[in-house]
Amino acid sequence: MNECEQLHPLLRGYLDDRLTARERRVVARHLNLCASARKELDQLRSGSPRTPVVASANPPSEPWDLKVLRWLFKTPKPSARKESEGPAKKTRPAKPPDLQQPPKPKSFPLKAILGILLLFVALAFLTHFIQNAGENSLVKVARRWLAKNHILGVAPSLDLVLDLTNQPYWNGSSAPVAAAHEELVSDPERFRVYWSLLEPGLEPPNVDFTKEALVVFFSGPKPDGGNGVRFKRMENYADKTILWYDETAPTGAQAASPAAASPWVLQVVPKPAQTPVLIQKIQ
Repeated sequence: MNECEQLHPLLRGYLDDRLTARERRVVARHLNLCASARKELDQLRSGSPRTPVVASANPPSEPWDLKVLRWLFKTPKPSARKESEGPAKKTRPAKPPDLQQPPKPKSFPLKAILGILLLFVALAFLTHFIQNAGENSLVKVARRWLAKNHILGVAPSLDLVLDLTNQPYWNGSSAPVAAAHEELVSDPERFRVYWSLLEPGLEPPNVDFTKEALVVFFSGPKPDGGNGVRFKRMENYADKTILWYDETAPTGAQAASPAAASPWVLQVVPKPAQTPVLIQKIQ
């Protein structure tokens, strides 16, 4: 028996809406493909007497396209209606899985929008804080405190390097001392004592000890003349200050002179921001 012979007896039930959902889908598909079935359906609509239709005990085989749809959407195969269930009830035909209305998208909550805005504001503030951390006084104080106490493994950081080659200085080669000595002078009275010792009879120069300090450095006795000392730079760290100096070796006639010497230098430096103040030689 071909498909037309199987489906044409179901046209009356299709017209009276007494078929199962599966049978309606099969008949509707057949009507799209068969002109004689559509013609017979029109004749039934024109007023032919209605006859009760009983579902076939052997329903037609399910088309391949419906099988594919059921496999894709994991829907169970509908079971055949039993004769003992009585007359079929009118039911609204179910929509195929691919024709079901998609769920409406949920509206974006206001709390989520506010949370995203606050996140962007926090990121902008954090970026600005990191970029300008070097100029923030609170960050500097906290970093210095951490470096002094060695908390969280924070190492002292180099804050500033100053060139001392253009700072005023006074030097000589006959200091009345028997050993090397170094000191940072920060008051005018002690400066006058050293000046009268090194340059007796001369008026001491003006030094602004509110902003500056004076490094007193004695090299100690040297076997020959011409040796000297010059301070080159100042390094300010979070927990200390380092003054770097370099020794100048004798040249020419000074190197040939057998006279012993004891070089000294007094050099003006900016007032150190951190203590202790270390004096070290450039290697």
